[in-house]
Amino acid sequence: MTASVPPAPGPPRERLPALDFLRFVAASMVVLFHYGYRGAVDGTYTSVAFPELAGIAKYGSFGVNLFFVISGFVILLTVDAGGGRPAHFVASRISRLFPAFWVAATLTFVLCVIAAAPFAVGLSDYLLNLGMLPTWFGAAYVDGSYWTLEVELHFYLVIVLYLLVLRRYLRIEWLLVAWLLVVLPLIPGHLGPTRFRLLLMADAAPYFAAGCAFYRVWRHGWTGLRIAIIAVSWVMACAMAARDAFDASATYATDFSPLVAAAVASLGFVAFAALCLRPAWFRLGGAKATLLGALTYPLYLVHEYIGYLVLNAVGPAWGRWIALAVTIAVVVVLAIAINVLVERRFNGRFRRWLEPRLAALDRAATAVHLRLPVLRGNEP
Repeated sequence: MTASVPPAPGPPRERLPALDFLRFVAASMVVLFHYGYRGAVDGTYTSVAFPELAGIAKYGSFGVNLFFVISGFVILLTVDAGGGRPAHFVASRISRLFPAFWVAATLTFVLCVIAAAPFAVGLSDYLLNLGMLPTWFGAAYVDGSYWTLEVELHFYLVIVLYLLVLRRYLRIEWLLVAWLLVVLPLIPGHLGPTRFRLLLMADAAPYFAAGCAFYRVWRHGWTGLRIAIIAVSWVMACAMAARDAFDASATYATDFSPLVAAAVASLGFVAFAALCLRPAWFRLGGAKATLLGALTYPLYLVHEYIGYLVLNAVGPAWGRWIALAVTIAVVVVLAIAINVLVERRFNGRFRRWLEPRLAALDRAATAVHLRLPVLRGNEP
């Protein structure tokens, strides 16, 4: 009988209020983009327009990349907090994402159907969305914002593969290097099939990689390799932002500055570089930032299509600015309700129930690791 090797205990999960504040900033940028620009730009979602905000709001879409940098950092924090155990990681991520998502997706689907919104999806699309990977089955998103969740889930699958097979054999930095090298040729002109690009997370890889590298810097210090990963990721991110600005100019018949787009896409790099150079800043913001961070995910889940429904309902009667205020109030209240009634009540219980049922993942990782050599230099 083969003896199992217990996983090394990880450091305790630390609460870093600055990350919560950055999450809220990213979510606010996306909300501004949808309400201040995207919703009315082609009349598909709402006729309530805010041309006074459009010049700034149109760049809010590039703020979603800040989410990806944060995610890269937080995912490795989660891995270390669980001692590198796949069961802990998977249970932690599923319990964090899915309960609120199921409630928000259901609410969005029902309200859009009741309102007979032109962007409502069918029942089969809704059911296929519940696994958070609708494009695998050719389904439409219940809410346009949910495309980022599918990208996130692909990233989690990569980390699970790393924990199951590669962690003992390969430092995470070298996995990031390989990932960037594979994605690099795909940057110009969105080269490659759409499904292939999604599997590789081609448009998010530099941000995830940078977030992971920043975490390693924060936990273990600066090295030449980590600096190189961050620098190359930043150059790739700027190139993609400039490319996307040209594409957006053609799509929306509006001038998007490649320089402004690149600057907005660089926010995560600048913020995390500053935080890693001054680690005490990770704790800035305190309880207020933590509260904002707690509301960010449910706010992101409910803000777009439900927001358009409220704008369309209130705008014609009360005017667009009152409609905007009411819309923001409605989605914030919904976010608070989901956080209080769903996330606080069920996330922790769900994780504690799920983790022991995923113990086979830990056994599989142990079996693989016992058969693989440990390479010299595979230390932090």
